[in-house]
Amino acid sequence: MAFETCFTLALPFGVCLGVALPEVDSGAPFALPGELHPGEAAFADPLPPIRRAAWAGGRVALRRALALAGFAAPAAILATPRGAPALPAGLVGSISHKHGHKQAIAVALVAAATDPPATVGIDVEEVRVLYPGVAERVLTDRERAALPAAGPARDAAVLLRFSAKEAIYKALDPWVGRFVEFEEAEIAAAPDGALAATLALEKGEGPFAVELHDARGAGQPGLILTAARVRR
Repeated sequence: MAFETCFTLALPFGVCLGVALPEVDSGAPFALPGELHPGEAAFADPLPPIRRAAWAGGRVALRRALALAGFAAPAAILATPRGAPALPAGLVGSISHKHGHKQAIAVALVAAATDPPATVGIDVEEVRVLYPGVAERVLTDRERAALPAAGPARDAAVLLRFSAKEAIYKALDPWVGRFVEFEEAEIAAAPDGALAATLALEKGEGPFAVELHDARGAGQPGLILTAARVRR
């Protein structure tokens, strides 16, 4: 059902919640959820259908995650100049959405601000067969050397690293205020499966400490869900 909660998770970096997005490819109309703030609904209403569904779903996920974590958000949560959700003071958060072949979902991650400051990022991807050449575009030489042989396991490993980078970029953006290239972050998996990131920022920002959490299997089946937290 459109905008129904799919899962709620208590991650190391905050509360994460996912909601189902309406199927818009069929052309069937859908109503914006009533829990949106009027200012959010006014922003979402004129957007193209797929963008409208994703944006509204992201705000629904964000508001439900905030409520679950005990935070209030009485004003409209629109966007910062960099496109991130403009959360109330004292909070950090991130949104991701995916219109995949099998499911369409929006996820949000929220947490209280900390001292020293930390920022968070979330990314969701659908497990799928990748087109040739994707690994060469998004992974470094060392990352590709650590991949399994061609097949589903390799595609999943590429997607996991891609997702981790996307989560890192969202968490990094408040610090660096620019687009970060794929080769500026390198992801490694320890023998126990834990993820670690090494940054090589082209403009020399930082240094930053990056933590990653692989939440595969904790949310919807068939999804890769990765969270990041960044501190200076």
